[in-house]
Amino acid sequence: MLFKKLSTVERVYNIGLEKNSLYNIFDNITIFVKEAEEDLIKLYDLRILEKIPVKDIMTKNIITINKNDSIEKLKEYIERYRHMGYPVVDNSGKLVGVVTFKDLEKKNKKTINEIMTPKDKLVLIPPETSASESQKIMAKNDIGRLLVLDDNGELIGIVSRGDIVRTYIIYNKGTSRIQRCSRISNFYFYDDNKVEKLKKLADDLIILLGGRDYIVSKKEEYIEILTKDWEPLVKIMVSEGEIVDHISITTKVVNILEMEIIREILKKIDEYSFEEIVLTDHITLIDEKSSIQRIITDVTLFKDSKKTFGTVTIRSDF
Repeated sequence: MLFKKLSTVERVYNIGLEKNSLYNIFDNITIFVKEAEEDLIKLYDLRILEKIPVKDIMTKNIITINKNDSIEKLKEYIERYRHMGYPVVDNSGKLVGVVTFKDLEKKNKKTINEIMTPKDKLVLIPPETSASESQKIMAKNDIGRLLVLDDNGELIGIVSRGDIVRTYIIYNKGTSRIQRCSRISNFYFYDDNKVEKLKKLADDLIILLGGRDYIVSKKEEYIEILTKDWEPLVKIMVSEGEIVDHISITTKVVNILEMEIIREILKKIDEYSFEEIVLTDHITLIDEKSSIQRIITDVTLFKDSKKTFGTVTIRSDF
């Protein structure tokens, strides 16, 4: 197989920020992304459960009770085995229903057959049903367990909410860590004096970074500023006539405000008071299991506005 199909989880959040400076916008976005990621992690873990069939997590050593047994026998079972429900079988061992501790509330009954829920009213699932789907079925029907039947209709297991919770915990302990991170922030500027302002801003950035021993490399379509390790940091895109089109910042950290030089770049851009700045911030995270998470932020800053509006899209492929 040349291509592996990926599962995808995506959430889009609308944001409204009180601040309108780039420095404060990035600070707020970082906080917001952390909160949004927590929500995504929950969804991500639930999607992992879609890959686990109940046959791998169900209880296979099944304790059954005969339909002709007395209600006292059910009480004994609950006290001895500490399970709240049991499959009911006939004398040949065939499944005929389910009985739970709630059925003990039925008065003036003597046998299990009189209080059980018959098989034709049960929700039954095949062994290939995913843990995630089983969880949804239990929630929809307000039940705590599902009986698993094979192709011949034979009872082969029981899966409970507890089984799914334990599976979630086991997976959660093995959650992989981020191995690689990249972040690209693109700034697009709109202003009546855009050409003049951007030319001065570009010169300021070259002086600021060049004076800090960063490497300035001028190409035909852009001016690139690199670290001492030749890692790209700032790219100033230019069009014909050396007119600055937009500026991008590239880093390998999620919180770019951890880098003091980025703080200075953002403050320098703020000094020019552009009428409008459109920011597209794209974070890519790759973990040790080769799962890919993308966090894309689109915000627009208006000079005279007290608020900044935009969206954060968080997408995970695994």
